[in-house]
Amino acid sequence: MIRNFRDGDIVTSGSHFVRGKEATQQGVIRRLRLFLGEYFLNAAEGTDWFGSVLGKAPQDMAETEIKRRIVTAPGVVGLTAFSFDIEQQNRRITIQASVIDENNEIFDVLLDERIL
Repeated sequence: MIRNFRDGDIVTSGSHFVRGKEATQQGVIRRLRLFLGEYFLNAAEGTDWFGSVLGKAPQDMAETEIKRRIVTAPGVVGLTAFSFDIEQQNRRITIQASVIDENNEIFDVLLDERIL
């Protein structure tokens, strides 16, 4: 995963690439932000935001979809804690999870997004 850019160009060497739990954390966030069908090489990849999470989907169905996306991320072994909240009035979604990676390190993932 890319940590940052230099002058608008992707840097392909040096300490600009994250490794370990930071890379796994970034991968989980990326997986959650990817909408189902958005990736042109694999239309079956992505989070089913419209069908399983947002709208009139039951809370348990939404939580199951989010947990599935987190646990199946590369480098993730399991979840130790999970919370999921949708604020309809403020149009905000908050996902907090404690994740165990393949190196037995525990770290937190926070996705706090405004739904447009």
